[in-house]
Amino acid sequence: MFELFVAKLLGLYLLIMGVLVLARKRSLMPGIMEIAKSRALILVLGALEIGAGLTIVLAFSEVSMTPSGIIALIGYMMVIEGLVYLSLPLKKIQKLVRSFGNQQWYVSSGIAAALAGVYLAGYGFGFF
Repeated sequence: MFELFVAKLLGLYLLIMGVLVLARKRSLMPGIMEIAKSRALILVLGALEIGAGLTIVLAFSEVSMTPSGIIALIGYMMVIEGLVYLSLPLKKIQKLVRSFGNQQWYVSSGIAAALAGVYLAGYGFGFF
């Protein structure tokens, strides 16, 4: 039951965010670059990502190609990203964000998020 709830929640979130990234990449890309300029925002985002990622990992720890395994993978990715944000100097984080700040990366990540969202939401709502 809890797995279905998390699949619905994370699936809808990823689907919505993936579609928004694809539809509004020109306005989102500068916003992400602005966030990377603020050490305070990076610290808050890092702490939130670690907290949310650990919450997911504690409930879903085994990575596999099943829906719960994909949820676990997302949780581990969040923990790693949060640790990177909290442990690297601001200049390194800004360089890292700039390296991903191109249109090809946004399109690829938007498609990946939307597809993962469709899969998880479809599983959670019983379509698959």
